[in-house]
Amino acid sequence: VVIAAMLAASLLHASWHALVKTSSDRVVALAGMNLVSGTIAAVLLPVAGTLPASAFLIIAGSVILHACYKLALARLYRLSDLGQAYPLARGITPVMAAALALLVLGEKPGALRLAGLLLVCTGILCLGFEKRDVRIPLGAMGTAFVTGTTVAAYSVVDAYGVRMVGDWFSFTVWLVAADSLSFVGYAIATRGTATLRSWREDWQRVLASGGLGVASFGVFMWALGVAPVGPVTALRETSVLFAAIIGAVVLRERAGPLRYAAAAAVTAGVGVIALAH
Repeated sequence: VVIAAMLAASLLHASWHALVKTSSDRVVALAGMNLVSGTIAAVLLPVAGTLPASAFLIIAGSVILHACYKLALARLYRLSDLGQAYPLARGITPVMAAALALLVLGEKPGALRLAGLLLVCTGILCLGFEKRDVRIPLGAMGTAFVTGTTVAAYSVVDAYGVRMVGDWFSFTVWLVAADSLSFVGYAIATRGTATLRSWREDWQRVLASGGLGVASFGVFMWALGVAPVGPVTALRETSVLFAAIIGAVVLRERAGPLRYAAAAAVTAGVGVIALAH
């Protein structure tokens, strides 16, 4: 069930990334997502359970990490194409998350599970280097590393919070509400009235990306509460594979042998993780 849910969530995840990448201002686009997800969280707050004070400290740390991730992602999409930037940023996340989970949560991946993680990461990184004729800027490489590292960090922090509280739904609602409020405030403070004008003019994109984002993140948070962090993040990063398939089938992008090899590696990695779970 976890594997099927995360594969579905990864498809939603790839879809909202494509919407953000094609926006004129990625910070405004990400804040628009937060406007939608924050509204949904505000509606759900009355039915969410109360959290201990210590949980709000974890949420505060997670909000900072989420903000760093979104700012790094916006910069990355300004420096590089979606087909390169997305795989590079997400390729390192599963291994980084597994390492942090070992240090913070004491999760020790077995040999089979580790092999699955490495297969997924290898396939994702192959997608990032598929276009050999397009040079990846050094700044984009560094930003991709920061993006992937912050994803791994907030995944572990969120997993810790969900397990400490014992209620993934309530923790997620409070986290999304706090994260959305802070990032929407940041966008308005730095972009001014242009933010509101952009949301009004492109409201369909805002609603679509926000709905996709909150659905995929909700599934992710539920999975963190019931399964190890490393495999969950690896399954989430199969969104890169879905993005590549969308590009080849829907957008008619030319797909070379490396893309099919990468797809095979990711598929094999997911299968190994399923066997090890």
